[in-house]
Amino acid sequence: MTPDVLPARQQRLLLAAVVSGLLLAMLDQTVVGTALPHMVRSLGGESRYVWVVTAYLVPATVTLPVYARLSDRYGRKAMLLTGMALFLLGSLLSATATSMDQLVLWRGLQGCGAGALEGLSFILVADLYAGRRSAALQGVLAGLMGVSWIGGPLLGGLLTDTVGWRAVFLVNLPVGVLAVAAVVAYLPAGVGRHEGRSVPVDLAGIATLTLALGLVLVGLSERAQPSPSGALPGWLELRTGGALIAGVFVAAVLVAVERRAAAPVLPLALLRERRRAVIVAAATTGVSGLFAAMLLLPRYYQLARHASATSSGLLVYPLLLGLIVSVNGTGAVLRRRPDFRAPVLAGQLLAGAALLGYLGFARSTPDAVGLLLMACIGVGVGPSLSGLQVAMQTSVAPQQTAGAMGMVILLRQVGGSVALAAAGVAYAGVLDGDPARAAVATGHALAYVGGAGSLLAVLALSLLRKGDSRIAFRAPALAA
Repeated sequence: MTPDVLPARQQRLLLAAVVSGLLLAMLDQTVVGTALPHMVRSLGGESRYVWVVTAYLVPATVTLPVYARLSDRYGRKAMLLTGMALFLLGSLLSATATSMDQLVLWRGLQGCGAGALEGLSFILVADLYAGRRSAALQGVLAGLMGVSWIGGPLLGGLLTDTVGWRAVFLVNLPVGVLAVAAVVAYLPAGVGRHEGRSVPVDLAGIATLTLALGLVLVGLSERAQPSPSGALPGWLELRTGGALIAGVFVAAVLVAVERRAAAPVLPLALLRERRRAVIVAAATTGVSGLFAAMLLLPRYYQLARHASATSSGLLVYPLLLGLIVSVNGTGAVLRRRPDFRAPVLAGQLLAGAALLGYLGFARSTPDAVGLLLMACIGVGVGPSLSGLQVAMQTSVAPQQTAGAMGMVILLRQVGGSVALAAAGVAYAGVLDGDPARAAVATGHALAYVGGAGSLLAVLALSLLRKGDSRIAFRAPALAA
């Protein structure tokens, strides 16, 4: 039974559960930012400051393709409930932490569950909803990512100021419990179960993928974090360059392991087809401007305009509004004209032009110009979030959906992490410790990092041949 034949009320409840899970997982990437200073004052352990974020981000990213692949074997429902349980347990324990070390540990547990919420939400929509309706819902889910990136700091600041920092984690519990109840009641157990138990689990692939991504993400996170004196760690330090080199080496081992696996956790063989390789390349690089803007623009408003953390989040709302309009508009466009190349390419050209416009950004730049540039970035990146996911979903057989979409979402997250680290380094390099140059630093970092990402996405899309970008919508995968 699929949602298309469920009563309307059950359809809405099931979709609400999926949306709630994704929103909670995405919010927890950013919600702690404004609460962290209060956590440090309460628990001590300032040296663990960065790890409260990194401990969540690394397992959330690493486990995403693992949940996707295992859901082919055990079903989406079983893996989604596993992830929800870990996420809620981690939230509860984080709220009760009595030291920074405990908080880092429980945030890691939260992240282990978040990988299921982030990845399986998109995959379930692909499984359960018919083609053009799926395209619209993929746009809604992609829009939620933008809501979380901007709404997270606002929510964190509001809860911390009014209730206390522990509420940042406790707020997950009532929403999460309701989502669990809806999944238990309404999601058919057989959805997504394409693989028999006789197929061996790719344990070697899971282990090498975890190690490779963990090393790369830790190295990038450390490289972008300044010391108390404001200096960034060098590339030759063990915790930065050493971790990255080791991560690249393990990634090479991962490729060899996955080629031999009967059911690889990362289905690299799918990339032998030009269309899929282009989709993955554009998805990985096309989000650079969005991630860089979300990091740098609030920081600019706080440093140069002396805005509060909450106010700085509100000031970048044009970015969010542009993104929401764009991802939902892309779904509507694809329903009428099922060809993803045109909207994604036009979006990247618009975003790239706006990002290059930041080269002339200064403290004297009129606010209207800054708001327009932000809106253009949001509008431009939106088609890459929703359109490329729909394109990948429809380019593979139903039994390959989880692996293919898990790979796209994973590499997009890795691409965003690279953009965050690069933007942080570029910002510090131009700023050189002088707050008066914050506008120039922000503009240059956005132009260099975001512009390069959009350029790479455009180059990838240019490799598509005529007819490669057509989308063939299919009926939902039946789950008894």
